[in-house]
Amino acid sequence: MDLPHILPHHRFSAFMAALAILLLASCRKEAPHVISVVKDHYTVSEQKRLGIKVDSALSVTEFVMAPEEAPRTYEYLQTLYDMVVQTPGVTLRDSLDWKVVVLKDNSHYKIFISPSGKLYVTTGLLLHLDAENQLVCLLAHLVYYAETGKAFALIKDHNDPLEVGKVVLGEPSERIDEMAKTLRLAAYDHNDVLAADAFQIDLLCPFNYNVSGLIDIYSDPQVNASLVQNMPWSDERKAHIAVSLGGCGDTDSLFVGRYRHFKDSIFPN
Repeated sequence: MDLPHILPHHRFSAFMAALAILLLASCRKEAPHVISVVKDHYTVSEQKRLGIKVDSALSVTEFVMAPEEAPRTYEYLQTLYDMVVQTPGVTLRDSLDWKVVVLKDNSHYKIFISPSGKLYVTTGLLLHLDAENQLVCLLAHLVYYAETGKAFALIKDHNDPLEVGKVVLGEPSERIDEMAKTLRLAAYDHNDVLAADAFQIDLLCPFNYNVSGLIDIYSDPQVNASLVQNMPWSDERKAHIAVSLGGCGDTDSLFVGRYRHFKDSIFPN
């Protein structure tokens, strides 16, 4: 009768060790793939990442005027925007993508800003304004919302936080178009709007501008009806701006002629 074959001790030990490793590997769970994150505070880079995704959605849903269509228009607007952004009061001047995007929309008087720093303005509003100081006041006011994270908060507070978290992590979201619409349609908190007014005056006070341009803009019923959707107007805002001026700027410096010349370039012949 043949005896069973018995492995030598050292081979048996090696065999059992290999078997144990295989069993452990088969039982080990793969690390879960995180597809969303919800936090109270997001970094500037995370806010910018959401803004870039929203910008991509806006480039599809909106009728964007390409810079090559109206180079003088973009040069003028970007020069004014850069002037505002490069002031000492803007701490994120080197962190965000401070670019102007013109939307071919003559029917609406809209201006809004993305968490990325990109500012969107319709041809309707540009053609309806009367002076350069009005536009500069609007630009400075809008910068506040990107500089302080309020533009990001506007999207987060009006959309599913989990969907926002997906985008922040670089994951696709079916709600990205809705997030983009938020910037155009949702309203900022009243206190945030007041803070943006004060920020705008502080930024422009050293410049040779009449910095009460927002009062003139909102005095126009047509523009008022459109802008109040995002930035509600009130007697308190008007009084707050009037008090905050404190001798800032030059009351005669409206630059009406220069702005009229600019408007002629929006639709060049």
